[in-house]
Formats: sequence, structure tokens, C-alpha cells
Amino acid sequence: MTQYTPGVLVKNVKPAPRSSLRLLLLALLLLALLLLLLTPVVLLVETSLFTSRADMSDEKSLDLATSLSAFTLDMYKVLSEKAPEKNLFFSPLSVMTALSMTLMGAKQASRDQLAVALKLHPHSNDAVKTAFAAALDAFNKMPEGVQKLYELHVANNMYVSHKLDLQQEFSDALTQHFQAAAKVVDFGGQTEAVRQEINQAVEEATKNKIKNLIPEGILDALTRLVLVNAVYFKGLWTKPFDKARTQDLPFYTDETNSGGNLSLVIVLPDKRTGLAEVERRLQGVDLRELFDSGRKVKVEVTIPRFKLEYSEDLVAPLKSLGVSNMFGSSADLSGIGGLPGDLYVSNVLHKAFIDVNEEG
Repeated sequence: MTQYTPGVLVKNVKPAPRSSLRLLLLALLLLALLLLLLTPVVLLVETSLFTSRADMSDEKSLDLATSLSAFTLDMYKVLSEKAPEKNLFFSPLSVMTALSMTLMGAKQASRDQLAVALKLHPHSNDAVKTAFAAALDAFNKMPEGVQKLYELHVANNMYVSHKLDLQQEFSDALTQHFQAAAKVVDFGGQTEAVRQEINQAVEEATKNKIKNLIPEGILDALTRLVLVNAVYFKGLWTKPFDKARTQDLPFYTDETNSGGNLSLVIVLPDKRTGLAEVERRLQGVDLRELFDSGRKVKVEVTIPRFKLEYSEDLVAPLKSLGVSNMFGSSADLSGIGGLPGDLYVSNVLHKAFIDVNEEG
């Protein structure tokens, strides 16, 4: 399974005027899938013309998994309501990581709205940095014995315009705590070359599963920063399926239509028409508590082979979650660079891919 999630585009603000198939896959920290997972997020900034815990004895500590669980359900609700008949597959972890990197440079209302939506309020930037540093360290430094069972990597990158005077505190936060690699580029003079470079890096990170993450026309001379997060996971089923037993069978999407320390959690309704009820009852639930309440039993499982691709600009969904300030001329991203109102987020691009078969 491969998934790649959002990127954030930050740009200068311009001068005034200034289905058939619905699959619920919930990814949590250290609760991943025995499949191949890759997720990218691209966040574009333009200019204006697992459970990871910090020391719980610290009052500023942050339980990142709890925040991710709540954010997952909120984002799922918004995306599923936007297109109720379409397939839905996204990586909350990747989306949250890219937006949390943006949070490091947001100020005033821009920060408050984003922190509330990400369920990180009222924690400080220091608490958020500590939690993500611990999580990323855990992801990228799995024990040697475990590494033989699967691959799991999280990569963050930032492409900085040569015209942007990046705040040192923001740069340090991303390089030291989010393990982000930084590169200075010329978005205006080499727009297409930079776009291809970013897309090529994403394609390589996702083993050629995610291509053309940033389409033509997104980057321009006003682009000042692109933040990219990618999560890659590849693994095998603990008990592989016998290919000889694979056969064509009906796949029911409603009543009338047919078609180790890591786990794949599939939420299955009691009846074919029950997905909406499952979605409703999941709101406000702590997913970790829900999963921990289960018990191990031996069952005979039949799972469809399937591939899903999903692509979305998350600006509108984030606005539905109360994040609006950072997308316009009132944005305050002065913690990234410039003055309040100089920068705003133009796009939050998310693309995901999953492939499930007999092996994983």
C-alpha cells in the first residue's frame, strides 16, 4: 500500500483587492497497516502583493496519538460529507505533520485556528516539537528485528524561495524536530524545473506510486515555500492469503449494489446499509480506546483485492474545521518570514494510494 499526503504552498499575498465504494481505514501513530503505505502532503506558501508521548510528568506534555485520533475523525467526517458517493482514503498522520510544520510559523489567529483544528490547543510549540520529534524518531529507528518485517519511513522536506528570508527559529524547528531537509530554489525563474524536482522526489519516495503531485499552474513567482511530508510503509500480512483461493465474488457497498506492533484495522458495519451509522457513532470516540477494547479471536477472513487513489486540495475541508485565517491576506505567518500579512497558504495538496493483495 502506498500513500502520499499533503503539501503546503505558502505565497506572498497579492496587493489589494488584496459510491459506490466507501472504505474506512483509520491510521494512527504506531497503528499502521501491514501493507505498503506512502503519504505525501504539499503545503504551498505564497507572498502578499504508535503513540508518542513526551514525559507525562511535564504539564506541557502532549499525547500526540490522542490529538491525531480526534483530528482523524473530524477530517474524515468533512471529507466523507463533501463527496458521500466517492471512495475516500487519506493519511491523517501526513496531513497533520505538514500542518504542524506550518503551525511552527503561524501567529495570532492563524495559529489559534490551526492548533484547535489539529487538536493541539493549548499546547505550546515546544510541546508540539517534542512530541513530533519523539514520534519521528520512533518511526525512523525501528529495532533491527522489526525492520526485517516491514519498511516504515517518514520524510519531511521544505523548498524555500531564494527571495524569502526564513526565520531562524522556524528553520531550526523543522530541521531539528521535524527532521526536514531544506533546499533553496527559484520558484519564479525555474518554476517548471522546481515543480518537476519536487514531483520526482515524491515519486522516488513512493516507489513510483505517486506521480505529478503538484500539477502545472500551482507554483509561480509568488511561491515562497513548499512543505512536503511523505510516509512510506511496506509490509506483509502475518498470515498471507493463499493466491490459489482468490476468486471473483460480489462486493457489497450497500443493500442493493455489489461490486507484530502494526495492525490493519477494518471497521465493518453489521449490515450493508450500516456505514453511515458507524461513521456517526465514531464521532468523539478515542480510536485507541476503541481498538484496545477488542479481543483476539481466530476467524476466517475474506478481504477484497483493491487499489484506491485519492487526491484532494484540503483548503476547503480545513475551512470547514475552522481554519480560515491563514488562507488569505489576514494571515499571520510571520514566524516563517516577513511581516504579518506578507504570507498566506494557497494550497494543501494531498494525494494517496493503497494497493491491497494476498501478500500485503
